[in-house]
Amino acid sequence: MAETPRRIAFQGEPGAYGEEALRALHGPAVEAVPCLTFRAVFESVAEGRVQGGVVPVESSLGGPVAETVDLLLEHDVPVTGEVSLRIRHCLLAPPGLALDAVQGALSHPQALAQCAGYLRRKGIMPLPETNTAIAARKVAEERPPHTAAIASRMSAALYGLEVLEEGVEDSPDNFTRFLALGPAPERAWTRRKTALALTVENGPGALYRVLSAFSSRGLDVTRLESRPQRRAWEYVWCLDVDGALEDPRVREAVAAAQAACITLRVLGSYGVA
Repeated sequence: MAETPRRIAFQGEPGAYGEEALRALHGPAVEAVPCLTFRAVFESVAEGRVQGGVVPVESSLGGPVAETVDLLLEHDVPVTGEVSLRIRHCLLAPPGLALDAVQGALSHPQALAQCAGYLRRKGIMPLPETNTAIAARKVAEERPPHTAAIASRMSAALYGLEVLEEGVEDSPDNFTRFLALGPAPERAWTRRKTALALTVENGPGALYRVLSAFSSRGLDVTRLESRPQRRAWEYVWCLDVDGALEDPRVREAVAAAQAACITLRVLGSYGVA
């Protein structure tokens, strides 16, 4: 009897970049489960309806995905893997719509921002949609006049659209970091990382004492950002450290940092593809 494939959730429709990241992390044999929102991905993993999830956490051009960071803080769902996906946007249109006839382009706001220069040069109006693949499906099914979509080449194949131009993003250095949630992907990793969320006293040197726990042990803090708490002007600090908790230096540094914090939570210690 064939083994039932694991079900892995992502936000959007088939053909979304989240599905590409899912395949990059978990391979082709899993079942991709589309969800309408990022929250639905987290809830599906937390409630056991799927065997994992994949969400974007940071764009090299647009910065952190604030909603994902907030959901990581809200849910007790471990981070178990990471992959950086090269995002290569395409301008997609129904058969018969020529490039010089395109007046508007549907896509996710971040994708539109990544292609803003291209759209200005072409005189194409950006039209926000909730997801790149949803934009592609809407253009294919509803055929709004003089309207194309900005999405992946996979979306073009899925929804019967033509690629008018490929690589329409303004920068070739366009990557998005995606995180695996829930059970770890079964694959090899190039390095390890530990993600933490912490709060500190509001006073001189409070954050410095936390960071020095890592720097004094030769550990690189690769990301540091703050997210607001429910009380005004109080923040949660989120940071990534190179190395796994299995490394004694990382364990010692986390313990030392915890002593300098009000609260400290390990969001995950995981592999990076």
